[in-house]
Amino acid sequence: MPKDWIIFGVLAGFVGNIVKEALAWILYAFGWVRYTFVHIGAGYFVDAEFIDNPVSLLTGFIADWVVAGTIGVIIVYLLRITGSDYAILKGVGIGAVTYLLFYGALMALDVTRASLLTPLPNLLLFFPHLLYGGIAGWFAEKYGRKTRL
Repeated sequence: MPKDWIIFGVLAGFVGNIVKEALAWILYAFGWVRYTFVHIGAGYFVDAEFIDNPVSLLTGFIADWVVAGTIGVIIVYLLRITGSDYAILKGVGIGAVTYLLFYGALMALDVTRASLLTPLPNLLLFFPHLLYGGIAGWFAEKYGRKTRL
């Protein structure tokens, strides 16, 4: 694993984001949510009518992965400061806080044009965040030991 903690954190965030995105797209395929995280990320940059546009989705994809990498860095540094005991639980906690910030505070401020509209999508998108944090924490703990996390 890399000895650079920022790169390592980005990598941990990306690993967690793979699982988060997979679950979100499954929920989307079943019609349980109207927008995935890629759509919501696109909504930060374009009007609602353009959210499904492929170029908009690419922009949303980039935004989502940049955020995932950044939060991965936060998780890695949190584990370096507090120790890697309960890394999965700490990651889940960061995932929960991320959900509250992005889908509580920012959605309430209408920062994105992708509106979740009903309570069910709001609840369902909580679980990919928990999974993201848990996987990123697990990855950081498992592979960070080799580089003295």
